[in-house]
Amino acid sequence: MTPVPTPSPTPGSSDCSSVARTTGGRLASRGGASGIVPNQLFVTYKSGVRSTSSVEKSVSSVRSIDLNSRDGVTRRTVVLPSGADLNAAASTLRSNASVASVDFVHYRALADANDPRLNTDDQWYLYKENTDPGAWNVSHGANGVSVAIIDTGVDETNQDFVFDVRESVINGTRLTGAGTAQDHDGHGTNVAGLAAAQTNNGYGYAGVGYSTHVQAYKIFPDATSTTDCASANTSDEVAAINDAVSNGASVISLSLGSAGTAANFDQQEENAIEAAIAAGVTVVAAAGNSAASFLDYPAGYPGVIAVGASAVTDTTANSYASINAEVVASYSNATPTLVAPGGDATNDPKCGPGTGSTCDYLHWIEGYGTRTPVNQSVACTDQSATGVCGLLFNGTSQATPQVSGTVALMEAYHGGARSLTPAQVKSILTSTTDVISGSAAYQGAGRLNAGKAVAAAHP
Repeated sequence: MTPVPTPSPTPGSSDCSSVARTTGGRLASRGGASGIVPNQLFVTYKSGVRSTSSVEKSVSSVRSIDLNSRDGVTRRTVVLPSGADLNAAASTLRSNASVASVDFVHYRALADANDPRLNTDDQWYLYKENTDPGAWNVSHGANGVSVAIIDTGVDETNQDFVFDVRESVINGTRLTGAGTAQDHDGHGTNVAGLAAAQTNNGYGYAGVGYSTHVQAYKIFPDATSTTDCASANTSDEVAAINDAVSNGASVISLSLGSAGTAANFDQQEENAIEAAIAAGVTVVAAAGNSAASFLDYPAGYPGVIAVGASAVTDTTANSYASINAEVVASYSNATPTLVAPGGDATNDPKCGPGTGSTCDYLHWIEGYGTRTPVNQSVACTDQSATGVCGLLFNGTSQATPQVSGTVALMEAYHGGARSLTPAQVKSILTSTTDVISGSAAYQGAGRLNAGKAVAAAHP
């Protein structure tokens, strides 16, 4: 597990820092979930009962779902208001002459998620933020919910992505369809994988969004042989944001930015984001990597969920059990909405150019890179047993898609694409975080707890 060393930029100079490494593909299993869904009941009506609305109104049902009604017997799932007394509601329903039986609804989870890289070392961040098992015990997402990744593109040859849209908008030229969003850098593929790599398909890494689809928008020109981080312009970004809204995205994920100073304010960028939010699209953006007292743009615009980065400290390399603290990453900007795991390479001094040392993965976010890099310093060397192309990254870029993927799960659980307003999403995310070490100014509401956030998005 020796990394391919790549010079890492000074925090804040780039969101494209990465180190490629080979990975070992250790498989970890997880047990099945248990527990009762807090606001739903199965109701079976007596034979011949056709009208059920008055019965369900007696427990203030917010909606009901028809199940396998047959042989003159009606069966429905009754969804109760948030905070309802489940036992009292069940008792009320059982006392009604039209009701034959009332049963609780239970959580179920896969007995074993079989993505080879899904384990507490390679993807430690999914366990720290309670995606696995917490969020996945509640929702596996929905195909109708998509995340727009506006970045360097996405590796279209990677079988772990389901694309709803593939598009490039570079210097005003828009191209759509297969091949147009192919990533030659790696950053966009990594971000997309963290948000929405397909899960439990026996391949590679697991994305937070589980069954979420990807809208891939390539706005950064291809890398060159001397740099893996070209610049995009906000005109192309605005066009991509507008297209994402038109194409039905539920979430727009922006792992990009520039220092939030007066010189970098962009009115049209803000207008596009404001219009997206008004259309019911949640916009999530990276807080920035310069340890500044202010947010980067576009994270600094009103209504945007600004994501900072957390990191862990440990006593034994590559052992999740040895994690002894979680802190705000040293590079993460102040005043975020919340933070999510982003790693901190400064805690791993032996992993770098010329060291030849094995990296401690707990200080990085491991995920996908692209198979088609122009700059070979970010080329993946692990194409072995499963053909998985893995890279190590750290930054608020990596924290952002974990929040975006969580929002996709929240939307799927609540009722589908755009079923939660951006304001509701923000309220749920900030009310379900876990407070970690570090000042409130730099962690915002705290570190993402995906399990709690998805559960709180109940319909």
